[in-house]
Amino acid sequence: MAANADLHHLAAIVRRAPGLRAKRDLDLLARLPGDPAADGDDAAAIAHGDGHLLLCGEAIAPALLRADPYAAGAAAVATNVADIRAMGGRPLGLVDTLVSPGRAHAERVLDGLAWAAELLGVPIAGGHLTIGGEPALSAFCTGSATTLLRARDARPGDVLLAAFCLEGRFRAGPPPLFTSLRDRPAEKLRDDGEALVEVAEGGLCHAARDVSMPGVAGSLLQLLELTAGCGATLDLDALPRPPGVPLEQWLGTFPSFGFVLAAPPGNADAAAQRFTRRGLACAVCGTFDDTGILRLAAGGATADVWDLAAEPLTRARPRPR
Repeated sequence: MAANADLHHLAAIVRRAPGLRAKRDLDLLARLPGDPAADGDDAAAIAHGDGHLLLCGEAIAPALLRADPYAAGAAAVATNVADIRAMGGRPLGLVDTLVSPGRAHAERVLDGLAWAAELLGVPIAGGHLTIGGEPALSAFCTGSATTLLRARDARPGDVLLAAFCLEGRFRAGPPPLFTSLRDRPAEKLRDDGEALVEVAEGGLCHAARDVSMPGVAGSLLQLLELTAGCGATLDLDALPRPPGVPLEQWLGTFPSFGFVLAAPPGNADAAAQRFTRRGLACAVCGTFDDTGILRLAAGGATADVWDLAAEPLTRARPRPR
């Protein structure tokens, strides 16, 4: 990237992204007893036996559910599996709740759920179905983890890793969606998430977040807000992306497999290898610091995206380590 003005333009795009701005309403969760927003991780972790049970849920955007019921069903599975994997876990089972205006709509949603669940190796254990009414779809997944990847455990001095599956295709957004489910063999899709289990259990990384609606920079900002004052610089020159895809488009993309991770500098190569040996892309593309500011970098220049001390994103409160 040659021009500093281009970098500031990209920073502005990240700030204005609807997927990021929508996260600001998460401060409403503070109204619930115990303030579950205080952790803010991709899944809730409950100590159990020698490890943790993981619980997460996703509500699918009504616009997607109306426009493409099959894709909505598939997304309900893929997003939940990504949340479990981001915690260093393995998915155990999924349940869904579906309201459809008619049988034909419900059939398409359920077919999408079944297709993605088979691809990703997570059983659908039950759920609820209502025919008649405005369409609505939510799904909930449970998983298990021996060693957790908690967003709040990122530290100044850590290196920033970004991991993606670059086999795939775009489908219409917004936001732009990049899915690997139709282009990567099922056995590889099921094994890809084991890379996160390995970096967690091997102590190679200690924090992660999946890349979702806000895109890679926005998802990194969500991770930063859960730390005790960390900032980060995302090096766009090193960020993995599919060949021929403009950087502006990739920054706003919601991929079916994408994660940002924090690792001690000495572990970065070994952590990246857990992804690359599976044919996934993973690279060191930045560092964590103590500024509380998310910055983009390219061509030797930097641009501030967000100063969390001046303007919290969701007003989530990090818990002490």
